[in-house]
Amino acid sequence: MRDVSQHILFLATEYDAPGMHPYAINIINSLWQAGDHVLIVTRYGAESEVFPDIPDDSITWIDYPAGKVQRAVFRYFPKRLNRAIDQVLDTRDIGLIYSLTGELVLAPSIRRLQARVPVLYTVHDAVYHDYKFNSPVAWLKDRLIIALPQQQLFNRTLNKVTNSHEQLDYITRHYPGHQVSYVPFPTLVNPAIDKGGLQVEELKHVADGYILFFGTVQHYKGVHLLCEAYRTHPELQSRALVIAGKGDLHFDGHVDGHDVIHINRFIDDSELRDLFTRAAVVVYPYTSATQSGVTSIAARFGRPMVLSDLPFFTQTCSGATGVEFFPSGNSEALAQAISRSLDSTASTIALYDQLYSPEALRAALEEAIGKML
Repeated sequence: MRDVSQHILFLATEYDAPGMHPYAINIINSLWQAGDHVLIVTRYGAESEVFPDIPDDSITWIDYPAGKVQRAVFRYFPKRLNRAIDQVLDTRDIGLIYSLTGELVLAPSIRRLQARVPVLYTVHDAVYHDYKFNSPVAWLKDRLIIALPQQQLFNRTLNKVTNSHEQLDYITRHYPGHQVSYVPFPTLVNPAIDKGGLQVEELKHVADGYILFFGTVQHYKGVHLLCEAYRTHPELQSRALVIAGKGDLHFDGHVDGHDVIHINRFIDDSELRDLFTRAAVVVYPYTSATQSGVTSIAARFGRPMVLSDLPFFTQTCSGATGVEFFPSGNSEALAQAISRSLDSTASTIALYDQLYSPEALRAALEEAIGKML
């Protein structure tokens, strides 16, 4: 257990990135104690209600710049952010900075911060994902804004934490001399998700029992394989296929004429109970994955899942009731796994209770932090 005199500065500068919002909230709420401080950069203003036990004066909210030029400047010269961090370190007895959400904007200043206070850096994607870009300019922008700063942070941070056994092994091999710890991935389910209350407008007239993919649509998430499996297997087409998340559908062939619904927008947390409880099966056909909490939402609502056999999924969900695996990249095997899942009545609620226990998360986090304080 952390001593009451040992205080943490929690950083979440990529708070609005997909998945980072609930990730940061759950870890901060699990670990916060009097004397700690939270610093968050967001586009959407302060939302202190998600931290019910943390006083307002223990949270610093920084507005992410709205204009393109201002955003570009902030990416490489985040003076306002650096000043805010320095002020917290100058006025509070902070013994550790815990970087939760990537903190790409801190790549130029991370060495300076580590010289003042130890930094625990969360590695989300040790191996860069297989993104698909529409133009060379988009590819170059991604490399300069995301990939390069991310690699600099990996190289420069000496203390790391990851939520993937596979990433733990990778970091141990590729970053000798760096200290790395494993902790379970926190649940992405927050009170707004758990209680729900909003109906998904696009599904108002869609029958329950659909096949669901939820998340931003990126090439590495295998949505093209799901669409191909659905297009080529008429036995699946008696149910709607719902792709819920922003992004372009990159796949060969057409699913037009079948009941495929792409909800190409941000899905509010309060809509997720409706989205998931009405699904017959939730499918995550990723072709690469390092760590993810996507299974937590489906499991919280007991939905059967079909997962590709990537190490992260098999290490966390293998043997669980209600989970079907298929060989990653194989659309034929994916279709068969979906059919098996649709024929089953199994629930995944036991998986949620096993994987996403707050007590297990808190104990593992305290152990990792205890090595540094």
